[in-house]
Amino acid sequence: MFRIPSFRLKRSIKAALTAAGLLVMIGFVEKKQAARTCTGVNIRIEDAYDTYFINENDVLALMTHNSTEKLIGAPYKNIDIRKLELRIKSNKFIRECQVYSDLTGALNVEIEQARPLARLVHPAAPDRYISEEGAVLPMSERFTARVVLLEGKWIDKLIGQPDWQTSDEGKNFFALLHFIDSNKFWKAQVAQLSVSPSGNIKLFPQVGSQVIEFGDAVDFERKFEKLKLFYKQILPVKGWNRYTRVNVAYKNQIICE
Repeated sequence: MFRIPSFRLKRSIKAALTAAGLLVMIGFVEKKQAARTCTGVNIRIEDAYDTYFINENDVLALMTHNSTEKLIGAPYKNIDIRKLELRIKSNKFIRECQVYSDLTGALNVEIEQARPLARLVHPAAPDRYISEEGAVLPMSERFTARVVLLEGKWIDKLIGQPDWQTSDEGKNFFALLHFIDSNKFWKAQVAQLSVSPSGNIKLFPQVGSQVIEFGDAVDFERKFEKLKLFYKQILPVKGWNRYTRVNVAYKNQIICE
């Protein structure tokens, strides 16, 4: 007759008792958690980029369906945190959110807002923003972001495509917008981009009356290097009103007229 060594038997019994104890503890914690009620709602909206599209009242309205659903005083067994997060994310100005409860029973909400890269202006339709992730955002009645303006049916057609920022044309143009936004000099100097039906870009500066013929978005960093040379070395010598048109579209050339 086979006998289990006593040390193995003791180990198995100990493991079984430990597992049973854990199950009891988990059940106790879950029961206690279900009996807890929401004591308050704390909302923190990150404004690292000075964007103020939403406020705490907006978030609370999303969470409670415009005050038709009660949170404070409600038992946690009736609060679906995942559903709350999805409600909050339904607002396009919200990039990310996290909802969780703490030991005091309070419901904590952390919000990260979407950040616009550019504003698409349209003569026959409402303006829209393009976010840093390529999402199209509506305008806000509460806040206007200071970003580069975009104009042209080519852009409308481009951003109407699914995952437009991953296409060949979209990838270059999206990278161009990120470059302008991340460069302190060009973010301050570039006021508007006008794009022709063929994808060629005209750049309108904040300072100076020149129209910059930029070409397409391919090799944009080299073109900006030439344009910076124009601002730093040519204009100080020739004068700011000497030229009305500057072309940096061609390799190794700066054409000033």
